[in-house]
Order: sequence, then C-alpha cells, then structure tokens
Amino acid sequence: MMSVADTCSVWNMLSSRKLYQAAMNAKLHFCVTPMVLYECLHKPRSSMTPEKAELIGRLERAQIDGGFPVQACDLDDLATLVRQAPQGLGSGEMSCIATAYRIRSIAVMTDEKKARNFASKQLGLTVETTPKLYGWLHYHLHLGDGDHEDVIREHERFEARPLTSFLREAFNEAMRCRLMERSIGSTQFPPTGVSE
Repeated sequence: MMSVADTCSVWNMLSSRKLYQAAMNAKLHFCVTPMVLYECLHKPRSSMTPEKAELIGRLERAQIDGGFPVQACDLDDLATLVRQAPQGLGSGEMSCIATAYRIRSIAVMTDEKKARNFASKQLGLTVETTPKLYGWLHYHLHLGDGDHEDVIREHERFEARPLTSFLREAFNEAMRCRLMERSIGSTQFPPTGVSE
C-alpha cells in the first residue's frame, strides 16, 4: 500500500529516525505531490531553525535513497474537490486528497483532522496518520517496546505541536491488541480504534 503524504505527516515521520527507518524496513511506501515537495523544500520561510534545517536534510537524503517520490496531482480533480472542501485546508493537503481521489488504491496520509474528515467521510478515501503508522509498526514488531520513548523524545525535539498523546495512545492500543492476540491465540488481530 502506498500513501500520499502531506507536509505535516512528512515532517512527523521524519522527526524520528527510528520511526522512519522502521517504516522503510517494513517496505511501506510514501509519495508526495509537487505542492507538498514545494512546501517542504522550496517555500520561503520567515526563519530557519537548526531543527527545520535537519528535517529538510533528512527529506533530501530520503529522496536520494528513493523515498518520497513525486506523484503528480490532476488539476481537474483539484478544481472539483476545492469546491467541495471545507475552508481552511492547505494546498498541500488538497493536492494529496486530489491525488488519492484519482488513484483510488492510494491512501491519504495526513495528521490534520479537517483533512482526514473530508477525505474519509465525504470522499470515502482511505486515510492514514502518523499515529496509526506508529501503532502498526509496534503491533507488527517493526519497532520494539524499548524504541517507544526514544521515538517520542526525538519527535518532540523537532515538532512544535508534537503528537505525543496520540503516539502514546497508538502504542498502548498496539500493546493491548498484541496481548489479546496472545491470550486468545489468534493469528490475525489488527489494532483498531486508535483515535486522534
């Protein structure tokens, strides 16, 4: 499964090396639209902190390694969806939703609630989030229990509005599901119900 990631989710994934590396080791794929790439790498910034510079460097290195390829967004789809979308959605988020709207086999990856609700509830698209990804990686043992606090610490260092509470909730849900799986002997018990 491939997800088209908006700007915030790109930064949230890259904010922890362990999180991003675990996703790559699990053979998960993320692409970006030209607008998201522009927002991440080329959009003028009023200030550049060492943390922002580090994240930009991580994205550039990930792209050199084949990560975050660019997937074009159809302008007709974008124009159609802009008329239906709630106010306040950014151009990067809209371009991701338009791309997933055209390519139904691709999910939208966004940590923005308004974008998630529009994509899933109004358009019926598959929506992923960084906390869902994080829970999935723990549930399937791509991240170990000992990685949890390391991921949180690094993420908080880079993000002004960290997802800490949602990451903790996803981790706890993954552990609960793994414990239930062991207690009932099931081989398929995916984690669900992680709220954000």
